Amino acid sequence: MLGMMYTINKDPKGVILVCVICSHTLRVNEFDGKHGSRRTQAACAMLKHVHSQHGKERIGRPQAQTMERY
Repeated sequence: MLGMMYTINKDPKGVILVCVICSHTLRVNEFDGKHGSRRTQAACAMLKHVHSQHGKERIGRPQAQTMERY
């Protein structure tokens, strides 16, 4: 699939993210909730893995949303 870098699966131990290119996995519950959303931390870590290990870039450019002033 175009743009798919990892999959999100659920097992008895919780939610896991799996790289589609290799067997690298990250468990959401291994991240510290004190630093924000565990799932967001896991997704960021997986994207860093995909970029550094496989040379893949993110698709699109995330941009901050701004409110229009009237």
